[in-house]
Amino acid sequence: MKKIVLVATAVLLLFASTAMADSIKGKFGITARGGASYILNSEWTDEMVADSGGLDKSIKPGIGLGGGLGIMYGITDNLSVNFDVIYMQADFKATGGGEELTIGKGKTIDFALGAQWRFMPKSRFVPYIGAGVDIMVNRLDLTDEAQDGLNSVGLSVDVANTYGGHLSVGGDFFITPNIALNAEIRGLYSTKGDIKVEYGSASLAVAEYNPTNISGFIGIRFFFP
Repeated sequence: MKKIVLVATAVLLLFASTAMADSIKGKFGITARGGASYILNSEWTDEMVADSGGLDKSIKPGIGLGGGLGIMYGITDNLSVNFDVIYMQADFKATGGGEELTIGKGKTIDFALGAQWRFMPKSRFVPYIGAGVDIMVNRLDLTDEAQDGLNSVGLSVDVANTYGGHLSVGGDFFITPNIALNAEIRGLYSTKGDIKVEYGSASLAVAEYNPTNISGFIGIRFFFP
């Protein structure tokens, strides 16, 4: 009986030791994850609302879906720097006269540079907080019907890039010393970018695109030994 207890204890200790996080100081890590976003409303310009005869000002996105890849480098056990590329998309819907119409799909690529402070850096579960700056490349893909209508008169749509910052809170749950499951909640604040209808060199701003959002992600991280 004593031998069984000793063997079981040894196995548990071995498992526990392999599950602890290794030091990230001086090491690179890569992250892959996916998730969903609650995106704030974009808006038509006042002139567009006035000329439309009943169009609601808000352009309401659905729940955004997306994901991304990232790389991080451990400066110390607690402090790391991170660069992430995150993609998200959502249907954009306009309302007027009591009817709702999907006008297209809003798409954003977020290039984010930030830092992360990691608590309990050598435990199995490592919570962290993060912050950083972001540059967003935005696009609006209109529905086929809307796009065909613009093409027929030689018009196109362009969306300005935006910039902002993010705050995040999350955690890594290590399944080996170098591999962790990741979960994160991220809030992004962005400036608004003009959505312009263009004809040759002329353009007219008809709306403002707003990629500000609160997102939730799950994924996996690998730290190079």
